[in-house]
Amino acid sequence: MIRLGLATPKDFDGQNDQPDPEVTVIIPARNEAVTVAAVVAECLHYAAHVIVVEGGSTDHTAEIAEAAGAWVVRDNGLGKGAALRLAAKHVTTPICVFVDADGSHDPIDIPLLVAPIKADQSDHVTGSRLLGGSDELHGGGDEFLRLAGSAFITYLINRRFDARISDSQNGFRAIRTELFRQLDVRSRHTTIEMEIIMSTLASGHRLTEVPTHERPRAAGFSKISLSNPTTWLAYGWCLLKGLCQRRRALAVLAPVSSP
Repeated sequence: MIRLGLATPKDFDGQNDQPDPEVTVIIPARNEAVTVAAVVAECLHYAAHVIVVEGGSTDHTAEIAEAAGAWVVRDNGLGKGAALRLAAKHVTTPICVFVDADGSHDPIDIPLLVAPIKADQSDHVTGSRLLGGSDELHGGGDEFLRLAGSAFITYLINRRFDARISDSQNGFRAIRTELFRQLDVRSRHTTIEMEIIMSTLASGHRLTEVPTHERPRAAGFSKISLSNPTTWLAYGWCLLKGLCQRRRALAVLAPVSSP
């Protein structure tokens, strides 16, 4: 059975409040001009570098992100998964953290996500809204479908890989940069979240889950349309491929050094 560690804030008391020189935050953003500056500014409290992948916005997302201190890379709207892979090519730090641009992820949790990797206890740390709470996944029919769909997918992943995670769809995570580059993930869109988890488990690397809180979306709307049949097909196909993949030989990753 694959054992997943569960870290809590008290496990990592006394961490340095300075930006971590070993961490790069990656923020995929499309038409997020209202929120991107605040998100970048918050992330720069905890990470030395922030890369914003601008995906064909029709507003001033790129200019605002750059003015806030981010390095902006453009990908012409190829999707969230493609944006993360593109940004990873430019990362020079041993750890990268993925953060959404809508303000729903709280950057104060970045040290909690990063700590198990820096302590060489994990290779990939995913945030759980089920453990940390969410102000987004409750109250309406759309939220119910998202929560139910996420629970079903998470159950299948746990069964297939003999794991025990609570949230397979959260985009808030930290991962060793080298590992992310090695994983055979091909999703262009939001299915990248569960694909990264399944690929990590299939390759035998250590996956840890920590509680992270999801704030109310500050502006805009979800890019996932549940009324579009192609959304269900994309998730179903990605899940099927991920569940059917064979376990691969474990690649040895060098420990992340601490300053």
